[in-house]
Parts: sequence; C-alpha cells; structure tokens
Amino acid sequence: MNINDIMELINSKKIRTVDIRFFDIFGRMKHVIVSSSYFSEVMKMGVGIDGSSIPGFASISNSDMRVKPDLNTCFINPLFDDVLSVIGDVYLSKKDEVFEKYPRYVLKKALLYARKEKIADDFFAFGELEFYLFKNIRFDDLSFNLELSENLPIEKGYHIAEPYDFQFKLRNHVVNILENLGIKVKYHHHEVGTKGQHEIELSFAPILSMADYVEISKYIIKEVARSYGLYATFMPKPIAAEPGSGLHFHLYPVKDGKHLFSFEKDNLNNITKYFIGGILKHSKSLCAFTNPSTNSYKRLMSGFEAPSSINYSIANRSSAIRIPGYRDERHLDIEYRPPDATMNTYFGLAAILMAGIDGIKNSIDPGLPARSNAYENKDEFERLPASLCDALSSLENDYGYLLEGGAFTEELIREWIALKREECQRVNLMPSPLEFRLYF
Repeated sequence: MNINDIMELINSKKIRTVDIRFFDIFGRMKHVIVSSSYFSEVMKMGVGIDGSSIPGFASISNSDMRVKPDLNTCFINPLFDDVLSVIGDVYLSKKDEVFEKYPRYVLKKALLYARKEKIADDFFAFGELEFYLFKNIRFDDLSFNLELSENLPIEKGYHIAEPYDFQFKLRNHVVNILENLGIKVKYHHHEVGTKGQHEIELSFAPILSMADYVEISKYIIKEVARSYGLYATFMPKPIAAEPGSGLHFHLYPVKDGKHLFSFEKDNLNNITKYFIGGILKHSKSLCAFTNPSTNSYKRLMSGFEAPSSINYSIANRSSAIRIPGYRDERHLDIEYRPPDATMNTYFGLAAILMAGIDGIKNSIDPGLPARSNAYENKDEFERLPASLCDALSSLENDYGYLLEGGAFTEELIREWIALKREECQRVNLMPSPLEFRLYF
C-alpha cells in the first residue's frame, strides 16, 4: 500500500487514530499514537521518540530518534473501532538511516546477506505459539500465586476435545481475528499441559512478515484472553510439574521461485544438510537469542517434551531439529524446536538464518540423523546450555557468524550480553520461595 491508499482507507473507514508499533531491544512491543490527520506528515518525517528511555536504543546525550511506519504492515485494529495499527522502523534523528540495532532491521540485514551470497531470495517460516491461560496471577519478588484456568482430570491434554477443551471458543475467537487480519492459521488445539496450555500454529509466510505476525498474534492472544477474564502468558515454564511452552519455528529457503530443501535419492540435498549443520554447530550461542531468559532453561532441561540435545532427526520430537515425517520429500522444511517466546523474534530468526547460512557457506556436515530417543539416551549427544549464563558464555566465544554481512554488530552483541548478564545476576541474587522451604 502507498500513502494515498492509506489515506483513502482512513477516510472511508472514518479512522481517527493511528497506532504506530515498534520494538525495544528485548522484543517488547511499544507504541506511539497519532491523530489520523497528522499521519501523512508522520509518513514523511516519522514521529519523534526519546531513545534514551527505550532499553538498548540511545544515550541521553544523543537520544532523539524517529519511528516511521512500514505501510506494508497496516491493519485496522480489530480490538478498537476507529484505530489503524501499523508496525514501524526506528531511524536516527538527523539521517534517513535505520537504527542499526533495531530488531526488524537486523532481520532485514540477514535476509540481504542471504541474497548477496546468492543462497536464497527469501525464507519462509511459521511459528507454533504455545501459551498458558490463568484465571489470576499475583506475584512480587519473593512469592507468586497462580490461579488456574483449568485442571483437567487426565494425564495429558494434547488435542483433548470438549467438554474438557474449555477454551476452544477463546482460541477460535483469536483465530478468526488473525484470519481477518490476513494472518493465516494452520490449526489450534489444547496442548499437553493439563492446567491450561494451548497452541495456535500459524501458516508459512515470508520470514520478516512471520516475525511481525508472531508479535501481532501474541498481542491479540493476550488481549482476547483479557476480554474473557483470563491472563495469557508465553513464559517458557510457568508451572514446575507441567510441560513448558515453546515457540518452534519451521522454515525453508526459496530461490527463483524454487523450494530449496528436499530429499534427493533418499538423502537430504546439500543445502538442507549444511543449513542444519550450521544451526547445530552454533546452537549453544544461538540459545542466547532464541532462549534469552533464565526461565527458558527450566523448560529445556525439564524433560517435558522440550529438546535438550544437539542433534537432528526425521519425525523425532526429542531432537533440536526435526524434519517432519509427513512432508513432501521435494518440499521439505525443518523445525527448530528449542526457541521460546521470551526471545526477541526478529533477533532470534536473524540468528537462526545466519547460523544456517554459515553452514551452507562452509559445508558443515551434521552427520546422520539421530534415530534414538534423546530423552532416554542423553549421554549420546552434546547438550544445549543448562542456563542463560552458559548460553551467554557460548555467545561470547562464538559470534563471528552473526557479524557476516553486517547483520548483527559487535556493539549489539556486547550490549545484549551485558543486559542479559545483569538479568541473570538479578535472578541469582534473589531468594526464591523454594529456597525458603529448603533452608529457612
């Protein structure tokens, strides 16, 4: 869409407010709201923000930045009658130059690198959004109390039907909204967790659009849940004895309109094999971006259907990378299973791409696919990091592949490590309720 299309839409729908959304370095959604009468001016110059008040953006001595809308992301917000929402990019104040550390721009640079190296024109991806619903939550630094939305009288809730699928209508409500926004949904269902775990799985889209769709979907899920009197959380491990929530990503590259991942004579073709090899080689440092919370490792190390071993397989969900067994062999995708939704989606997907591209450029062979259950044969495979601190140490020792093509910068990586180490320290220094039970 161009500005004339947008202004015509604003006038025809009597839109009074334009809601411009953008993301901080952690991937948290921010927004600035302008009058629709001012929007054409915003398209020329952007709207000014104080970058020093946004984590990871700017120092107070040089804090003026601008957010400019990306018109390809406009949508009439279904939760408000007269609001047009649009995702924006962050620019420096005096130059028509995108802020180099801005999350969407990092993913764009990774894509540009893939094109420059003639590896792919684009990547297609979709995410599997797993989340819990709670009736209420109360917490402070030393305690928390969860009020469950449900407690099924069965061992596992996977694909359970009514009457036990209590939130079918809520999920359907979310999916109808997403479909009306043009975000295609593959399916939705109750997940394994019996205390209110659910999944909405999106359909393939170009990877930058998919990152936008994941963030819009998280927003819609939380707001619809709130309208039902519930709280939705994408926290990886909110309940100790229940399965954790991940954000698995499926992806494949395309070039000249051709799907590049496939089997050839019962073996993976080279681009598929080497892309997998790159991700596995860098999987420990990748965790610093795809699993960037202390809570992430309570999911990865718990044994509740989350991967903890560095391997790949076909139709085997105990592996970090799974090649779905029911795919057309000429049109494969790979599923990367470690990520969770505490990640900055743009950074996480950019890092996955850069690892895979490194594998292709350097012909990194992952060996043969695993055939055993990695949960039962833990000593057979190398392990993912056991904590966020371990993942950050891995990133310190292995980040060169992220710098190729200028996708990530050393400044961004150093800043990310510093911010996340501070987060680790805050958690490690705080007594937990369990410690009181064990030691008081």
